[in-house]
Parts: sequence; C-alpha cells; structure tokens
Amino acid sequence: MSTNPRNIFVFTPRAGKASHAAIILALLAGGVIMGVLVYRRASTPVVPAPTPPVVTQQPEKLDDILNAAHSFKRDGEWDKAESLLSSAIAKNAEEQALYVQYAEVFIGKQQPDKAYEQYEKALAIGPRTAELEFAAGSTASAAGRLDRASEHFGAAQAQNKTDWRAPLFLAQVQVKQNNFDEAKKNLLLATHLKSDLGVAWGTLAEISLRENDANIALQHAMKARELEPDSVLWRLVQARALKRLAKPQEALDALAGLDESQRLEPGIMPLIGECYGLLRKPADAASLYAAMSDRFGDRGELALEAARWFERAGDKVSAKKYAERASFLSVAGASELLDRLK
Repeated sequence: MSTNPRNIFVFTPRAGKASHAAIILALLAGGVIMGVLVYRRASTPVVPAPTPPVVTQQPEKLDDILNAAHSFKRDGEWDKAESLLSSAIAKNAEEQALYVQYAEVFIGKQQPDKAYEQYEKALAIGPRTAELEFAAGSTASAAGRLDRASEHFGAAQAQNKTDWRAPLFLAQVQVKQNNFDEAKKNLLLATHLKSDLGVAWGTLAEISLRENDANIALQHAMKARELEPDSVLWRLVQARALKRLAKPQEALDALAGLDESQRLEPGIMPLIGECYGLLRKPADAASLYAAMSDRFGDRGELALEAARWFERAGDKVSAKKYAERASFLSVAGASELLDRLK
C-alpha cells in the first residue's frame, strides 16, 4: 500500500474531524502489524526542508486559515502550513480544529511524535470523538507509544462499536505488546464487523504461528488468501505454516509463480531456501539464488546465499564464483566463505 500525503486530506471547515481516521489509515495501515505482517509498501514522499517561508499575509477568519492550511498540505508545502498554523494557534489557543490540522502537518512531515502532541491538545480541548481518538491512537502507535495507542483505540471502540478499524488497530498494538489473547478477541470482533478483512485473518495466522499452533495458523492463512488471493503476504504466511507442519513441498507450491520482484519481498527467498534444504535439494536452492543474483547484480546477499547453497550442493566452482561476487560487493561473511573455498 503506497500513500501520498498530498492526497489523504479531506477538509471540513471548522470541524476537520471527519477525515482523521482516513488520514491515519492511509498513512499507517499495515505498519502496525508485527514482523512479517507489514503491508510493507506503506510510504510517504520525502518532503524537502527549505528555509521556512514567511507568511506575508495572515488570513483573518479561522475558516480562511484552515482552508489555506489545507491548500498548503494538499500541495505538499508542509513548512508553509506549519508556519501558518503555529501563528494561528498562538492567537486562537482553544480552537481544536487548528491542532488537528497541525497534527496532520506533522504526519505529512513524518514526525509522529510531534503529531501525537497536537492530537493530545486537540483531545484536551474536546470534543473527544471516536474519529479523533482513532487518529490519536494511530499516531501514538507510529510514534512507538503503545500504551497510549491502546488507550485511544479502546476509547474509539467504546464510542463506536460498529467500526471495525478500532478493534483491528487495537489488536495490532496488543500483538506488539505480546498480549495475544486480547489481540485474538479484537481480531475476531473486527472480522465480525467486516467479514472480508484479510489482514485480521492473516494476523490471527501469525499469532497462531507464534503460539506454535501451525494447524490453526494454516486455516487462518488460507482464509486470508481466500479473501485476498493476490496478496503475496498471505501466501508467505501459509507457506510458513506448511513448513512448520513438515510439508516443505506444499510450502514451495504455495509460493510457486511469484515473479522476481515478489521473491525479493522480506522472508520469501530464505523460506524457499529452507524448504529446498528440508527436501535435500541444495542444488535447486543454489540455482534459484544464482538466477536471482544474476538478475539483481547489486544485491550482494543473493550472491552470498547462492555461494553457500552451491557449497552445500558440492559445486565448489560455482560457489567460488558467487562468493567472489559477494566479496566484491562487501557483503559480511563473503570473504570468510571465499577463503574457505580456495
């Protein structure tokens, strides 16, 4: 999931609350899932930091200020928005909407700590709506403040019991806190509120793997794949469960057909190699790593793994070739392997 802060703001004059969850969800969705359960493609563009501009003409009306700030954010002019809102807050310290807008600026600047500070101030002024609690929770999670994130998601859930997002995000925080029992309860609640929520089933699968229940993990992973058949992530979780069940060939089958770029996603190639190892087919693992290294010549870790697998397969000549490539790319461990092969 890719995200562009210039496209995630929907501004309502004077209120500014309806878009909070959309903003945070677009920015952070998946980034709060543990380990492999990260949507991984969530990103925001890097915004240059020029000398802060001088706002030469300050709008007089609050709505004008908020609309001007929104325009700056829409165009990615975060410093202008920050300058405008900072000045406006100094003169209108009790206007909640200004703090909300200010928080969104810091989200755009990828500064979740500062964004959360503004949400705290907005909540202190009130009203403490479910949307604002959710936004604060998402930002607190991004800032690593898990206890506060849990509090805010809980508050959002209490206010709006029909919204699937709060239990889902709360569960992901609880997973980070290793509170698996509560996380499972909230994930199941989220699936009850939104039946096609693949990420909830995928997270349940990951929890089951952590609890060493590979059979249940496989069931949940297959449900996630059923809901999102194009997801590489759920195929990976399914394959991990199959490998844990001593079914390496079925794990490989679950990953069959991935293109080269998909194989480079975290966890894919190591798992494929491990499955070939369990099948006592080191030459197959070596061939795959070699092909990937040839295709992506600047990825030294692929060359190193190709060398290691060729060594296990007894092909010392090929092992040396790829060890030399890895050594040239200054990959840790490559020189030691090359010395051993000489």
